[in-house]
Amino acid sequence: MSLRINKDSIFFILPEDRYSVSARIDGHMSNDFTLYLKVKVNSEFLEIGKENYMFSRNGMHSGISVFKDTNNECHAVYSWWVLDKKSGKYEYTSVSHKIENEDINNLNEYVMVCDNSINNEIKCYFNNVLVGSISFKGTERKRYEGAFYWFGCGSMICEEEHRQIGDFDYDTAFLLNKQLDLSEIDDIVENYKSNEYTYELFDGLRKFHGHYPLKDNFAFFCNFNQCTRYKIWDMTFSGNYPQIYIEDNIYF
Repeated sequence: MSLRINKDSIFFILPEDRYSVSARIDGHMSNDFTLYLKVKVNSEFLEIGKENYMFSRNGMHSGISVFKDTNNECHAVYSWWVLDKKSGKYEYTSVSHKIENEDINNLNEYVMVCDNSINNEIKCYFNNVLVGSISFKGTERKRYEGAFYWFGCGSMICEEEHRQIGDFDYDTAFLLNKQLDLSEIDDIVENYKSNEYTYELFDGLRKFHGHYPLKDNFAFFCNFNQCTRYKIWDMTFSGNYPQIYIEDNIYF
């Protein structure tokens, strides 16, 4: 099972502390970070040449998207905006990876791992295979502090032509402000339901143990099969759950 997110049901996470009950997470991608998505692209709804985001930070969108080329082939795009210090303007940088036909109808794993302090690069992975790196050595990348986290679009708080809404099935997503290697990511994905990492609160809904070393590094950790009509369960229990987007009412 998975959760379909499209134009009729876009989800996002507010980055700021709400009512003093949620942690502020807008800076979780400012330095080192690891982003993991397990998503299926519903490619039949892609329009040729139009980029649709499965995950984005808004305001000059950066994240992970997909597009279909004129040969009807699908490509995953990992992107980030980087400052050109000579011109003083931000430039769009990206890594593109063709999604082979045997993968297109599957739930695939998309990962971005940012080394902000040493190599100044974002490594991009598709199903545990490195497909390229985004370098920002000698420059700086956009921080997105204050920006929302979007699932299924670039942003909904902009003109319709820039919303870049897609059609996807989501299984799992997490983000933490720490650089992980593939073995650490695999360990989390394979074992997060175990009693070593989480415990059941009620009705199959789990929460990270307080002693789990990475608990406070997560901005969110969501199994999209665990949801209501309006929000996705967040296993960090920090109040930073994805909620459905309602036009002109983002603070419900």
